[in-house]
Amino acid sequence: MEIPVLETQRLRLRSYVLEDFAAYATMWADPEVTRHIGDGSPKSEAESWTSLLRTAGHWQMLGYGSWAIDEKAGGRFVGGIGFNNSKRDRGDALRDLLEIGWMLAPSASGKGYATEALQAALEWGGTHFGPVRVIAITAPENFASMRVAQKCGFKEFLRGPSLGRPRVFFDRIL
Repeated sequence: MEIPVLETQRLRLRSYVLEDFAAYATMWADPEVTRHIGDGSPKSEAESWTSLLRTAGHWQMLGYGSWAIDEKAGGRFVGGIGFNNSKRDRGDALRDLLEIGWMLAPSASGKGYATEALQAALEWGGTHFGPVRVIAITAPENFASMRVAQKCGFKEFLRGPSLGRPRVFFDRIL
């Protein structure tokens, strides 16, 4: 499957390539990046490798997935964003809902990149999926991600556990 390339004023969202692995693994190994994701722990090189392969597999198996985010000026890899279905057990009400998530390297934080990338991904999603419900999940102390979600039209609908940690669930229709 050909993965679409999305462009914004400052960013390029593209498929991951093998050459991204070093920067990807460095990002996932950074405690500042991972503190609000999953169990909050940095990922090993092996876990990052598995994650990168799973990301590629999403596109292959489901026709959607995550993009690498590059700065247009200089082409530097700064993060990732995309749609997923992780098959996590969150009960029947949330089973198989389309989820979107994003993460940025610390050097890219605070520049509006997450909002810019999310707007582009949601626009693609609206065209690709049509009017469907999509959720975004974050830690209650991750105020930056909550602001990004809200700027992009997400509304909080639930607070509860995910992977054993407190989470805030947001949703919107594409």
